[in-house]
Amino acid sequence: MVTHNHAVDLALVECILRRGDFGFFGMIGSYTKKKQFKHRLVARGIDPAKIERMVCPIGIDGIVDKAPEVIAVAAAAQLLQAVEANTHARASSQQTV
Repeated sequence: MVTHNHAVDLALVECILRRGDFGFFGMIGSYTKKKQFKHRLVARGIDPAKIERMVCPIGIDGIVDKAPEVIAVAAAAQLLQAVEANTHARASSQQTV
């Protein structure tokens, strides 16, 4: 998730984090952007533990190229990892019930 407007991004992030019902939430950006957003979100009363669930920047570790197509593939791979982890977690919880 990202727009070309940091104020809009911050408002969207705040809404998503307040709901808290997401399995994965990632945003194109930088570590600096995440740090700035974290500071502002804490000031708005968002639980820091919820903020830590936000992935920013998105993409799998080790990919440093900033070309749009590389970011897209790295983000897609990260989403696949999240889906796999969620699937395995649900399967494990059903086996223990």
